[in-house]
Amino acid sequence: MKTAVVYFSQGGATRSFARAEANARGADLLEAVPVKKYNPLTAVTRGCPAAIRQKSVPLQNNPNLSEYERIVLMAPVWAGFPAPPFNTVVNLLPSGKEVEVLLVSASGSSEKSHDKVRALIRSKGCKVVAQRDIRSHQ
Repeated sequence: MKTAVVYFSQGGATRSFARAEANARGADLLEAVPVKKYNPLTAVTRGCPAAIRQKSVPLQNNPNLSEYERIVLMAPVWAGFPAPPFNTVVNLLPSGKEVEVLLVSASGSSEKSHDKVRALIRSKGCKVVAQRDIRSHQ
């Protein structure tokens, strides 16, 4: 099964976990880079409210996900929700894909967003086959 690990990382923790995940699976590693990059202040003032509303942001390069059967989406958790570039990648999902969601946070919990994240992915005609949180130590 051809797999892609698609990630957004602000501070580097998600990038490290994504690299390890891709290596363990023999998957392609694709980075979602927003056109307007975040800094610590804009991640809070602009990013967190957008994350809560499940808003997307333009990316520098939209990954072509059509050739993959399984797509692993990874992002940091901001205000309990995946960071906005995650939502952009979800909007790019071709119908019929198997999707895993791995969210990284210091608290290790994105529980309050689980149902909304699953609903967003299902609205693209995809199946969520796994969803888990990864606790970072940064």
